[in-house]
Parts: sequence; C-alpha cells; structure tokens
Amino acid sequence: MTDDQSQGSSQPLRVDTDKLRPAIAKLQKLASNLTSAGESLENVSQSYGQPWGNDKTGEQFYAQYQGPHGDVITAALQGGKGLNTAADQASDLIWVFEQVEEQAGSAGQYLKSDTDQNP
Repeated sequence: MTDDQSQGSSQPLRVDTDKLRPAIAKLQKLASNLTSAGESLENVSQSYGQPWGNDKTGEQFYAQYQGPHGDVITAALQGGKGLNTAADQASDLIWVFEQVEEQAGSAGQYLKSDTDQNP
C-alpha cells in the first residue's frame, strides 16, 4: 500500500445507485427464499412428529439429530433476517447518496447563479 492509498484517495467517490437497486432486490429475494426455506423445514419437520420412535435407537438418533436440525432452522431464519437488514441498510445508503447528490447539485446551481450575477 502506498502513502496515497493509506491516506485516502483524492479521487471523488462515485456511487451508481441505479446499479445498486437491482442488487438490493436480489438480496431481498435471497432473504425471502432463505426465510421461507427455514420456515418450511420447521413446519414439515413438526408435521412428522417423532418418527424415530421411543426405543433406544430412536433416542440415540434424536440425540444426534436434534442439535444440527435446530441449528439449520435457526441459521436460515436468522440469515434471512440478517439479509433483510442488510438490504434495508443499503436502501438507506442509496437514499443518503441521492440526498447528498441533490444538495450538491442545488449548491452548485446556487454558486453558478451567484457568480453569473457578480462578475
């Protein structure tokens, strides 16, 4: 890393919000799919009851199955929530970038108008 890179760049920050919006939509779709998968797995699993039985073999199976099964469901549901949060934050960021751009444009127009009147 050069000194210029460690101190930041003198290049302006450019954000193409038009390209970010479709990426956010894809992130929201992924979040929805992940949440649906977790909910579906949980519902289907519950609908089967305890098919492994109450004997020793069934108890051994359940002892090994219970933790990972619950972890998968939790990961899907929490992952969906996390992706939704990320999408919401990215949408907020786009709004902020657009507000800054709008204000900068307004300020530029004001300065241009002011210099046109005062040669």
